[in-house]
Amino acid sequence: MNSGPCGNAGKRYNEYNKPLGVIELNNLTKEVVPRALLKKVAQSVLRKERRKTGLSIVLLEKKHMLQLNRTYRKKNKVANVLSFPLSDAWGKPIPELGLGEVILCPAEIRKDAKKYGIPYTKALAWMLIHGILHVLGYTHRRMIKKEKRYLFLTG
Repeated sequence: MNSGPCGNAGKRYNEYNKPLGVIELNNLTKEVVPRALLKKVAQSVLRKERRKTGLSIVLLEKKHMLQLNRTYRKKNKVANVLSFPLSDAWGKPIPELGLGEVILCPAEIRKDAKKYGIPYTKALAWMLIHGILHVLGYTHRRMIKKEKRYLFLTG
C-alpha cells in the first residue's frame, strides 16, 4: 500500500489532500525535545476533545518568541506559549485545514519549570495542553480543570 505525503498509509484524507488528525511538529530550536511526548500529549487532548483534525506545533528560540509576542500581543516579554487558531477572514474556524498552531518556547518553559520546581517535561506538556485548549477556543477560566485532568492523564 502506498503512503500518503506524510507517510500515512491507509489514513482518511480530507478534500485538501491532508491526512486527518496529523500532528505536525517543527523544532526550530537547538534544544533536543521529547517529540514522542509532545505528539502523545497533543493526540490525547484532541481525542478527549473529540477533534479529528490536524494541529501544528512549533518550537522557537527566545528571540523569535519575543518578536511574535511583541507583534501579536503587544507584550515586550518572551512568552512560553502562543496559540494561533486557524480561521477564515471572518474568524470562522476551518477544521478541514487543521485547528491552528501552538508555538512553544522550550528555553522559557525550562526556566519556568526550574522557578516553580516542576519537571521540565511536565511543564512542556502543560504548556502544550494550555496552547491546544486556547486553539480550541477555551478561555483561562474555562480551561483550568481540563488542563489539570489532561496533564494527569498524559503522565
